[in-house]
Amino acid sequence: MNWTERLGGAEAVTAGIVEEFRGLSARPHGSGNEEGECAYLMECLKRLGLAPVRDGAGNVMADVPPTPGREQAPRLIVQGHMDMVCAVAPGSGFDPLRDGVTVMTEGGFLRSDGRSSLGADNNLGNAVVLYLLEKQVPHGPLRLLFTVSEEVGLKGASQVDPAWLAGAEYLLNTDGFHLGLAVTGSAGGRRETYTRPLAWEAPRGTEAFEVKLSGGLGGHSGDDIHRGRMNALRALAELLEELPAEVADFSGGVTHNVIPGEARAVVVLPAGEEKTLRARCDAFREELLKQFETAEPHLSLTVTPVPCPEQVWSGETRRAVCGLLKNLFHGVWAMHHAFPEVVGASANVGQLSVEQGAATVRAFVRCARQEEADALFAQHDGAAREAGFTLAQVSSYPGWPGDGDNHLVRTLCRAYEAETGRTMAVTAVHVGLEPSVLGAKNPAMAMASTGPDILDAHAVTERAPLAGLPDYAALLAGTLEHL
Repeated sequence: MNWTERLGGAEAVTAGIVEEFRGLSARPHGSGNEEGECAYLMECLKRLGLAPVRDGAGNVMADVPPTPGREQAPRLIVQGHMDMVCAVAPGSGFDPLRDGVTVMTEGGFLRSDGRSSLGADNNLGNAVVLYLLEKQVPHGPLRLLFTVSEEVGLKGASQVDPAWLAGAEYLLNTDGFHLGLAVTGSAGGRRETYTRPLAWEAPRGTEAFEVKLSGGLGGHSGDDIHRGRMNALRALAELLEELPAEVADFSGGVTHNVIPGEARAVVVLPAGEEKTLRARCDAFREELLKQFETAEPHLSLTVTPVPCPEQVWSGETRRAVCGLLKNLFHGVWAMHHAFPEVVGASANVGQLSVEQGAATVRAFVRCARQEEADALFAQHDGAAREAGFTLAQVSSYPGWPGDGDNHLVRTLCRAYEAETGRTMAVTAVHVGLEPSVLGAKNPAMAMASTGPDILDAHAVTERAPLAGLPDYAALLAGTLEHL
């Protein structure tokens, strides 16, 4: 009898996981704002009879005694992160600092109510772990580790005390996005924030319009970067460079590591030029639909009259901002040297905002190899200098070279085939994963990452197929039983 049957069947397993996920999702838990979820998680672990502890960063650890007869098994750390990227639907009223995610099951998927991203990355993996502990699946000595601020540079993992990792032979990370993959390596990343003071002048035109590009899918800058989706910031920058108009405002995107699916600008024109503006915007939208006909079927470009502002950007400011957005690299730079089907190096131009009188541009670079990172860093730094921008903030984390043939990976593969009848693929991924920093604190650990299917992570369309949840639970249960 496989683990899905031992746990009561697929429907019961799915319902149990969804219930755990709803509990984790009910409190705000964006990066840096995990306090409510942290407290809830501590209570969950206490109800399981455990004695969780929390460090100064907010990371949570709890030891789980082995089930009888498994006391001599090697120690396994099961690890995931609590925080989510809070993508918000414009006009939805969703406040990431105040609101939890409303979780729905619809059309065979777990999804949000459309106001925000779902946060299945990584709380769905955490929910499965809690569910299996409730079901008392047999296991050796376990250590549970839940980290904070993963989505902003693996910050929580970097502050974990090495003592929390000492004595463990294995670490299993639950932050994979694709069921049936055993991940044994991940990309390093650099989070870049560029700024430049804005220069203003009086407008020459008298009529103002908001030009809004929307309907893009956006998505995760690592997991979706190869899908050929539109970057709304770069597209709108291209249009603004061509328009015979002054720019009074320009913004878009969510953060460094989210592909921007929407951007807006306020432009000022001489009286009587509205018809020309609309014609050019209509033509540009048609160009975008042809360019992204398969990847982006729902693009919209609207023109709406607005009150004429008292100031507009100087021509030099406009050229500098649009130039930087276009000259920073966006997309796939190179494929992985060891796994040709995996992206090896990429960059994302993630956000433009106006903050305290300055234009702020946020970008994210991901690379598996240092030589590719050096080339991308040089291009970005050169583009910033040329546009008069300063690299105001930068943070980075290392890649995880990995080992595709360790005992943990082999156990995962055997468990997956035994539970599903399918073969598990071993690969690397083009995202940052916490084993890259946790492994350095205990180099003796064999590590792997695996997770349930998650689609469109970091976007309001984020969703997870319900049908795959029993298989993921069975995979973890089989691994815990046989490791």
